Amino acid sequence: MTEEPIEKLIFRLALPSTVGMAVIALYSLADAFYVAKLGTEASAAVGVCFAIQALLQAVGYTLGMGAGSLLSRALGRRETARADTYSRIAFFLSLILGVLIGGIGLLFGNLLLRFLGADATVLPYAISYVRYLFLSAPFMCGVFVLSQLLRAEGCAVYSMIGLTVGSLLNIVLDPLLIARLGISGASAATLISQAVSLAVLLSAYLLHHSRISLFKKEKTASFRDMVQIFYIGMPSALRQGLIVLATVLLNRKAGEWSAAALTAISVVSRLFLLAFSFCLGVGQGMMPIVGYNFGNGTLSRVRKAYGFSIQVSTIGMLVLGLIMFFIPAPLIAFFRNDPAVIEIGAVALRAQGAVLIFHGLITCTILLAQALGRPISASVLAAARQGFFFVPLLFLLPRILGPIGLLLVQPVADLLTFLMTIPFSIHLKKALQKDSAAPPVVELPRT
Repeated sequence: MTEEPIEKLIFRLALPSTVGMAVIALYSLADAFYVAKLGTEASAAVGVCFAIQALLQAVGYTLGMGAGSLLSRALGRRETARADTYSRIAFFLSLILGVLIGGIGLLFGNLLLRFLGADATVLPYAISYVRYLFLSAPFMCGVFVLSQLLRAEGCAVYSMIGLTVGSLLNIVLDPLLIARLGISGASAATLISQAVSLAVLLSAYLLHHSRISLFKKEKTASFRDMVQIFYIGMPSALRQGLIVLATVLLNRKAGEWSAAALTAISVVSRLFLLAFSFCLGVGQGMMPIVGYNFGNGTLSRVRKAYGFSIQVSTIGMLVLGLIMFFIPAPLIAFFRNDPAVIEIGAVALRAQGAVLIFHGLITCTILLAQALGRPISASVLAAARQGFFFVPLLFLLPRILGPIGLLLVQPVADLLTFLMTIPFSIHLKKALQKDSAAPPVVELPRT
């Protein structure tokens, strides 16, 4: 982490991270692909339930990235016991919160789905789909946390294996279980695959492939440690939480238009996540390098990792953006060959592809700030895309441009977020000008 050439290290850590994130997006697309055979209303139901998946990811990313940032910096300072503590807190909290969310969802599922935008035609499908999704909640939260923790200590390949095994199993089980259980089979496949992924990721600790002692008996962690994890993980909580809010608002607006619009926007969102997995994978590969070297005082390597990650992710997003821009209709038709869905989805996907290139700088800057323990800067940027810009634009653009304005909300929000990110990037690079023997550790004060 502190000596290997940055370019080689970035690729070694980013490749498995990118693959892991891509297979998660692929299994989500597989759900959309197989469920689409049941009809447009069934596809719309999966789109409505996407907000619930985003909420579970919010829990996992908040705890995983918060603890991961603290973990990598602790390892850079050779404080292994502290790293163990952060890992244990994050993992067991994820299971508790997963059980809590799943239980509330099972009790109040109908009310929740109506709030998320399911109308009378979509609701029966959504109710059938969401049951197993809530049962999978603790497994899903645990998987996201452990995958982040393994990446943070440099075990990106093991993290990739855990995510890939579960996602591929989900893709295989989808058509088999949907044929027997209908739309419920898609979420049942998710439940089984997430349980398998969690078992694989836990094996890294049980078989001692990780340097972290996840089950070591020590004194109970302090409340301050828990607050510290949530504090550093706040940007992830804000980003994912606003994704939930944006998804709900967008689904409700699209549902007022038609079931075809709701389906189209759902497919475009999932295709975007597949493309974004490349950018996020590169950024997550950068984070442990930043954490280790910041903890070690070699800030020149932090600057180099940040700059190289922006270059790689920007080039990749440019290529993917061009594909989305020039062949949107075939991509939409692959998942739902409905003329109304294709017409709406092609416009939305082309608009999203046009601004995809901007996510390299945005994502790497947010993750750099988070890895350095600067959650306020990271939170402001994380809130910009789906909060500061998205929500006002969602009410403004459709009034000005009509239905087409709804499809342009996210791309315009992305452009404005990119412009906002530039001064943050300049400020962070200025703060990393000189190496030091003992850089300041940005943490909450001890009491």
